[in-house]
Amino acid sequence: MREPKEGRLDAGRPAPRDAELELWVSPDNLSVVAKVVPPEPGGRNLTKEQVLAELARRRIVYGIDHEAIERLVELLEKGFRPGDEGVVVARGRPPVDGEDAVIVYHPLLQAPGGCPRITEDGRADFFDLNLVHNVEKDTVLATKRPPTSGEPGTDVYGRTVRPRAGRDVRLRAGPGTRLSPDGMSVIAAREGHAALSPGGEVTVSPVFVVPGDVGYGTGNIDFVGTVVVRGDVMAGFTVKAAQNVEVHGGIMGGSVEAGGDVVVLYGIVGGGRGRVKAGGSVRCRFIESAEVEAGGDVLVSDGILNSQVSGDSVKVTGGRGSIVGGRIRARREISARNLGSPMGVATELQVGVPPAVRAELDRIREQLAQVEDRFGEATRTAGYLTAAGAGAGARLSREFAEKTLRLTATERQQLAARQAELEAKLDPEPGACVKGYDAVHPGVRITIGRERHVVVDESTNSCFVLGEDGEITLIPAW
Repeated sequence: MREPKEGRLDAGRPAPRDAELELWVSPDNLSVVAKVVPPEPGGRNLTKEQVLAELARRRIVYGIDHEAIERLVELLEKGFRPGDEGVVVARGRPPVDGEDAVIVYHPLLQAPGGCPRITEDGRADFFDLNLVHNVEKDTVLATKRPPTSGEPGTDVYGRTVRPRAGRDVRLRAGPGTRLSPDGMSVIAAREGHAALSPGGEVTVSPVFVVPGDVGYGTGNIDFVGTVVVRGDVMAGFTVKAAQNVEVHGGIMGGSVEAGGDVVVLYGIVGGGRGRVKAGGSVRCRFIESAEVEAGGDVLVSDGILNSQVSGDSVKVTGGRGSIVGGRIRARREISARNLGSPMGVATELQVGVPPAVRAELDRIREQLAQVEDRFGEATRTAGYLTAAGAGAGARLSREFAEKTLRLTATERQQLAARQAELEAKLDPEPGACVKGYDAVHPGVRITIGRERHVVVDESTNSCFVLGEDGEITLIPAW
């Protein structure tokens, strides 16, 4: 901007040039920069009023920085020249853009799977790799924080500058989940395994599938639904399921516990370590050196060898299936093509009583025998100390022995009472039987209720039942 001159200093020379002002407005209209060309010697300097007048002429009305203008004028009066970058003399208020929507997922969905859990003493537990994400029904699995609209700004011309609104994202409720009434949360519609897909879909499945073996690559599996294992359950590892367990390979020294049924495509090999427990039935091809407990039937196609098996019924259904060695317990029926072996391997078969009753009775009898031993020892000790005479040490020892004797006597009385309760439940289930269709070999010991029978002579087409006389009787199986 040039101010007009009132005249010339003399007729032959032009008047010196006054200070010149140039205003530069940023492309976003949010700042104004003043650039000044200083006056020539004798020319007039820039004044604040001139700057304000030029701003008004350019219709710049918002965010004028009067202090910056005054400092600019003061510097010019002192002979300083502003740099080429100029001085900002007006600033708009930039808009505050809205925040994008954010989905906050349940920590289980964000936990890295396949990493061993670190114990309190700093060791890595490779049996717990956090692969299963158990959730209960109505668990909130994801919550969306909605986008914000932002705050508008004002440019140097006094006009409103609209902010960028935050972008929304969609909550994806997959199978087994539902959206909350306000649409802002994903909630588990059932209990199961919660998972987050790469596309952001949240699902809850009632079935957890292990694509291969249960071993060091998976750790132990503990799930609130059904577990399907495509491979084997390896030695030392455990699968627990509130519902069913399907093993498409075998149980090779591992352990399986299910609230429902256990189905094993091949065999159950315990190796002295493996144990299978099912609230429902157990089905498999064979059982070898394993402990199997079922609330329902145990159905085996090939055979049972040297194992501890219990169920409502235990049946080896294959054409040449055998039960050899070990102890088999069933409430209703034990049956196979062959029972025992020609070598006379001891094979214990017990029917007619719920297996849990017999198992507890065995434990009570064992505990009672141990208590009887302690009771006898305490009695002898108390008698010896009584005969030993007086003395503070002897008196204290005698009092301790007598206290031990009283406690042991109480424990013995409680165990004996429980034993009597269980023995009263040994009345056999009507129709309880042991069947050997092809051969029942010597060495087989059969118990029905309270009655016991040891097979001395081999028999075929055999069914052992409790006769009218209360004795174990042999009748045809077919």
